[in-house]
Amino acid sequence: MEQKKPTNAQLQRRIARAVVHLDRTKNTQEIFFSDKGLRLVSDNDYCVIETGFHRHVFNAFNAAQGISRPYLYTKRIVEIANAHLDDCKTEDGYSFAKLLEALKAKEDRTEYNICVFWDWWCYCIFQPLYSIGESEVEQFLVYESYIHNIARNSVLLSEKTDGMTNKEFLSKVDDEKAKFLEDMEERVLFEKKTDEEMARENIESIQEQELNEQTQQ
Repeated sequence: MEQKKPTNAQLQRRIARAVVHLDRTKNTQEIFFSDKGLRLVSDNDYCVIETGFHRHVFNAFNAAQGISRPYLYTKRIVEIANAHLDDCKTEDGYSFAKLLEALKAKEDRTEYNICVFWDWWCYCIFQPLYSIGESEVEQFLVYESYIHNIARNSVLLSEKTDGMTNKEFLSKVDDEKAKFLEDMEERVLFEKKTDEEMARENIESIQEQELNEQTQQ
């Protein structure tokens, strides 16, 4: 049975009640990197960083910084990619890795540096997203990430009358994290595995990766 198209009134109600509604305008640009399963969309008001399983939406402005840095950098990545479509095109679409190769080969590496810096930031925000869970390992990794951020912020907010180098900063973060070890009960997180168990897990990991790639495609 053919589904009826919604009326204008129904569409307006849906838009009014929508949790997230982003208009596509003449200023909208986007790029999909098939090798990362990553779609980026931007216009003058927002940017979207999207995978097959989640979506970040950043407004162009925020109260703390004025223009939003996540928005600014992501919009710039979209602009750079669209300016180099021929360089990053593959049979499957567009490749972020090929874009980096093309930009690295240029005499002026400004755009390359922007893309690498943004890629690091993306890894930092994506990596912990799905770490939450019920197993002891998952719970500990969430806790480890938590104490790392506590230690990092403690150093950031501390007085630095004598200045501080990058190596000193990392060393002090480690010192702050070490304070949490004093009252921590030691437990085995990862049991020793046989060669057969390791081989089986490697096969399962490869199968899971292939399934994820098929889902993204």
